[in-house]
Amino acid sequence: MMYNRNNEGNDIIIAVIVLTIAFTLMINGGLRGVPDIKTLEIEVLIGFSVTVTAFLMHEMAHREVARRLGAVAFFKLWPVGILLALITSVFGFIFAAPGAVQFAGLYDRDSEGKIALAGPGTNIIIGIIAFLAVTFSGITGVASTILIWVAWLNLWFALFNLIPFPPLDGSKVFYWNSKIFAGIFLLAIILNIVDGFLPAILGI
Repeated sequence: MMYNRNNEGNDIIIAVIVLTIAFTLMINGGLRGVPDIKTLEIEVLIGFSVTVTAFLMHEMAHREVARRLGAVAFFKLWPVGILLALITSVFGFIFAAPGAVQFAGLYDRDSEGKIALAGPGTNIIIGIIAFLAVTFSGITGVASTILIWVAWLNLWFALFNLIPFPPLDGSKVFYWNSKIFAGIFLLAIILNIVDGFLPAILGI
């Protein structure tokens, strides 16, 4: 795989900027209206926080595991995915697939399964930490709102990516080890159900 590290850095920056904009639009309900400056600042903070945790850390986990296993791995931008993220966010939802980590040098089932599991596994860990922080730490205000969004979208991204159909991560995990897949998929379902009660728990 021939890919310049500088290109990867540029691809990551573009993806983060565009997804931050897209998530901000989604949180605002699309182009339903122009929020005031204070509200917009909060929504941008949420959009950036979700982008870094749910998307960037997911992809970097794939890359790190691939490299540790001996592969050549880089994040590569998908221009069509970037465009789709922006277009869908205008309508209040988002199709977030701005790119993915591509790797070469490892083609065995075991390696591909571990690399695939790293992404949603990272989302689950982040989601749990955010959920516990906002539920038991007494954090309020803007920080609480950000954590609620981070918990929700990380856990949702984990569940969605674990759906066992190509090209999603779940298909590779299932093909590698069906028992591990069943355990992590069930955990993601349970966590999403529990997280769904978070607003009621906090009285918001």
